[in-house]
Amino acid sequence: MRTTILLFVAILFALPTYAQAPEANEDRLKEIAKAAAKDSMGWNYSAGVGLDLGGTSIINPRVGGGVGRLGLGGIITMMANHKAEKSFWNNQLAILLGVQKLGRTSINQPEGFQKSNDVLRLNSTYGHKFKGSEKWYFGADLMVQTQSLETYRSNYLTAVDAADFIVSNFASPVLVQLSPGITYKPNNKLSFQYSPVALRWIYVANDNIARLDVHGNDVEFDDMGNITSFSNSFLGLGSEFVGRYDDKYYQDKISLSSQLRLFSNYLDHPENIDVLFTNKLSLYIWKGLSLDLIGEVFYDQDVKMVIDENDNKVFGDPADRLAPATQLTGAFLLKYSKTF
Repeated sequence: MRTTILLFVAILFALPTYAQAPEANEDRLKEIAKAAAKDSMGWNYSAGVGLDLGGTSIINPRVGGGVGRLGLGGIITMMANHKAEKSFWNNQLAILLGVQKLGRTSINQPEGFQKSNDVLRLNSTYGHKFKGSEKWYFGADLMVQTQSLETYRSNYLTAVDAADFIVSNFASPVLVQLSPGITYKPNNKLSFQYSPVALRWIYVANDNIARLDVHGNDVEFDDMGNITSFSNSFLGLGSEFVGRYDDKYYQDKISLSSQLRLFSNYLDHPENIDVLFTNKLSLYIWKGLSLDLIGEVFYDQDVKMVIDENDNKVFGDPADRLAPATQLTGAFLLKYSKTF
């Protein structure tokens, strides 16, 4: 609003002399617009909390009446962005977590909480304008991703039997990706970043988990397929492209945020492209409350997924296999957001 008023005042005072000094008036308008834009500079903070809660308690259920259920989860996002005349620095922390517990209908059914989602991700992007340019920047992008909770092969938070074992935990694994490069920002909604020397580091802190050969760390095998040695880490060097789009529609009632990451490892099958494509569609409801629809596509040639080999819709049974594959994730939840 303040920007609009300043521009209106500038035009009002410029009209009487426009015929005599059009070039001077144009320069003055640019100065006013530039001064008004400084209102949005400095640090801006925002946070959002979305909850996915549901529960049903049934004692002595009637036949066909269902079972009890307890579901807990949600998403927490925190952002701290800094804007200066010649640079920007954007930071976001996202925590997505979900667990559920179902009533038992068989003595063979495991008891406890199952994990439905677990992502802890930090993004930080810095850019500084090239001299004489308004749209080109040099800088770097950092992404750190791990999980929050200890999880077993059965996908439960505790072991379901003596044969169950831990497959992931906090910092097992952790992915760190650092990409120095150049950024092109044609406007405030869209940006493209490219790095020809992106570093990709995977680290698995737990030795037992690192030995499983599922998270991308280096593992050596003999001719019989037996593990002979392993490393807790993996280092890749390649090129990365990052595209970002953020916009609002219909008087800020709908907002869309998308990010696409593409990485090619020079050192190992560069023709295989790792993909992380995240999307969030927010539908404004009332005073900071919104309905968020979240979708994500993930592929990494070094990270293994559970493949439903026998197509029985059960992921993790003995007939399934582990191999690189595309993972699709979707979620929807109510979220409350606040800008500081």
